[in-house]
Amino acid sequence: MNLDYFFKPKGIAVIGASNDPMKLGYEVFKNLKKYKEGKVYPVNVKDEVVQGVKAYKNVKDIPDEVDLAIIVVPKRFVKQSIIDCGEKGVKGAVIITAGFGETGEEGKKEERELVEIAHRYGMRLIGPNCVGVMNTHNDMNATFIMDAKKGSIAFVSQSGALGAGIVYKTVKEGIGFSKFISVGNMADLDFAELMEYLADTEEDRAIALYIEGIKDGRKFIEVAKRVTKKKPVIALKAGKSESGARAASSHTGSLAGSWKIYEAAFKQSGVLIAETIDDMLSMARAFTQPLPKGKRVAIMTNAGGPGVLTADQIDKRGLKLADLEEETIEELRSFLPPMAAVKNPVDMIASARGEDYYRTAKALLQDPNVDMLIAICVVPTFAGMTPTEHAEGVIRAIKEVNNGKPVLGLFMAGYVSEKAKELLEENGIPSYERPEDVAAGAYALVQQARNAGVLEDE
Repeated sequence: MNLDYFFKPKGIAVIGASNDPMKLGYEVFKNLKKYKEGKVYPVNVKDEVVQGVKAYKNVKDIPDEVDLAIIVVPKRFVKQSIIDCGEKGVKGAVIITAGFGETGEEGKKEERELVEIAHRYGMRLIGPNCVGVMNTHNDMNATFIMDAKKGSIAFVSQSGALGAGIVYKTVKEGIGFSKFISVGNMADLDFAELMEYLADTEEDRAIALYIEGIKDGRKFIEVAKRVTKKKPVIALKAGKSESGARAASSHTGSLAGSWKIYEAAFKQSGVLIAETIDDMLSMARAFTQPLPKGKRVAIMTNAGGPGVLTADQIDKRGLKLADLEEETIEELRSFLPPMAAVKNPVDMIASARGEDYYRTAKALLQDPNVDMLIAICVVPTFAGMTPTEHAEGVIRAIKEVNNGKPVLGLFMAGYVSEKAKELLEENGIPSYERPEDVAAGAYALVQQARNAGVLEDE
């Protein structure tokens, strides 16, 4: 399925673009003005110029080709806007306007009519009742919220406001998205079709879904089974409880259904289940790393406590601590202090410098019993040491060994380790701040290795 016209359009019309900063059409057009891969045209029935750009009364008046329309007009004008787009030859439309299926049966009927009109012209719809779409890899922000940080996670959210909140959260935490897709009521395009498209894109390494309800469960399972063999799909399902299910129904008009049915469907189709927002993001971030061949994890740390906590979380997730080869243990003894613990987890103690991180990481990555490495750093207590030199040691070891084993970082030093975390991320190594988060990342890698058929120890 090719939906490039939603994410790489040559021409975009903003129907309802505005000069009034209090209107959503103002923010959408302002955000799109920096899009470089195509032209952006404001459509406004009153103003001849919008934010310094020549405006058109109708999308049909635009002399050039338009393949995407962002519709942000009052509800009573949406139907005619869809007809105009169809007559113009627009391929896709994002309907930000609310007041349709989420309001009840009459709204659902109006939604179905919009879809029928769109399909008559060969046009597809995202929404209504959504925030819009983003592609950070070409600076296309067709929403009324801030730009997401560029990354490799495609995030599809059924809730626009929650999706926006997660975008703001990830910007603050330095987590990058490749695409953000607010699907709203899913009158037309749904999770299954978007997954199918995202499965074949280069820039999207993982697909994260916030789900309130799925209309066609069989279709979702069939598509997810195919997609999860290619790319990881992580789902955060809302409405597990009776109260939550009622809230979801009034929010986007979704039938949340039984959680046990969803859980079975996700497991059957290889979808990874996230319990929380942080869980979903932690899992998705891990896929800048290669998939492991097994589930045996080695842990290296400069403090015992976080190593033990991480070991607990690894065990809780059904992974195993690797039994190190005697040769590896002897190698570690040869350069670490006598009081260091050289069994797994390897506690290099607080005096560990960058060179110790390098030699320890190298020894562990070369151990045939190790499938994956977690490198931990807490605030260095010795003068002159920084987490950055520890990160540099790990990166150097990975480059030298170069055997395709995944490495995850757990740098628990707050703002003190910001530069170290940035350095790790630049080298494709996700860095976490909590043991439960790094364990979620490790678990996701193993589960996806199982989906892809590359896990060897089962």
